Amino acid sequence: MTVYTFKSDFTTKIDFRQAKSPKTNNLTLVYTHGLYSDCWGRKPEAILNWCETKGIDFIRYELAGHGSDSARYEQADLNIWKAQILEVIDEIVKTDVILVGSSLGGWLSLLAARERPEKVKGVLGLAAAPDFTLDLENYVFTPEQKEKLSAEGRLEFTNNDFTYVFTKALFETGKENSLLGKPLPVVCPVHLIQGQKDASLDPNKALNIAKCLESSDVVVKLLKDSNHRLGKDEDLAEICYSLEALYARAAQN
Repeated sequence: MTVYTFKSDFTTKIDFRQAKSPKTNNLTLVYTHGLYSDCWGRKPEAILNWCETKGIDFIRYELAGHGSDSARYEQADLNIWKAQILEVIDEIVKTDVILVGSSLGGWLSLLAARERPEKVKGVLGLAAAPDFTLDLENYVFTPEQKEKLSAEGRLEFTNNDFTYVFTKALFETGKENSLLGKPLPVVCPVHLIQGQKDASLDPNKALNIAKCLESSDVVVKLLKDSNHRLGKDEDLAEICYSLEALYARAAQN
């Protein structure tokens, strides 16, 4: 683990594991965590273990304003987070990549796959949440909450016993980076895993993403008894099955 300062001037922790006995030297798995989450939990650990078994390089990193940089959370926005994942792909990782993103990280992974089609050989979205800011604004927020966000530049929002802080900049940059409701020019293989007991995200989101993707190689897994975290043993097994499939397709190219 090391401390890295991005071009955006945000400094966060990065964990870059290069395979001890690489079976392939042309592929790295990049893990991006979700909003108000981190890259050190059970899911990324399971993915790291899978990479070590396969001899694949693995990198995970804290999004700006999260983890060791949480004091600067309200200074970050979607453009800054998008620049982070692109910097990881362009300047830190020297190989082609498979992107794994949880929730917000899924949105960022799809953005990166659109922006870097020559390097991204597969995407695994775990309760991927592209356009969640638009969903909140259009279907969840009250008129009073919208006014408060616009007037004060921030909003404390409690959902499922957890309080988020949303900033005006996050919602403005979310609109700039919206992906759905139009063709999404991502042509690599994509797997989307979604729990049907997800209280933070409409389970139909995965199907909506699949409809927009231009790729013909798209798999959607709806897990009946799983929630937004996708951290149960059964969930982790499905994640590894999808990684096996994405790795096999990447190895063919």
